[in-house]
Amino acid sequence: MDMNSIDPAKRFFDKKISERERAIFEGGIGLAAIFHQFIGTPVTGVKGSIKKLEKVIEEAALNQPYKKHVKVKINIPSNLSKNEVYNYRSLEGRDLDVTIISEYGSFQATSRMKYISELKYVLMYVENIEKISQ
Repeated sequence: MDMNSIDPAKRFFDKKISERERAIFEGGIGLAAIFHQFIGTPVTGVKGSIKKLEKVIEEAALNQPYKKHVKVKINIPSNLSKNEVYNYRSLEGRDLDVTIISEYGSFQATSRMKYISELKYVLMYVENIEKISQ
């Protein structure tokens, strides 16, 4: 596939960047956008609210170029009552477990973001990169 004819932004990237590197870059952009856009969103235990938020985040990320699949899992403590008016909190990075599959040219990258307890850190990393058939 000739990405020059498909990607009008390709000319702005360094000519030495490979399709493999660009697939990875696109995944990283998606993870960073989710992290910085949705951290601070109010979350509660009201039935269905977490699933709705997961779906909204997935759909928003899929609007970005070269994203083929997005899966968001929000892990919040079960002590958020369904009935107490003020029992909510803000979404934190450690609550998110995100997988983004991005494709660029002949490469597919699986990028992840999740809290790694042994690191005490929300890590964004490349879980897999592979060449795909065209």
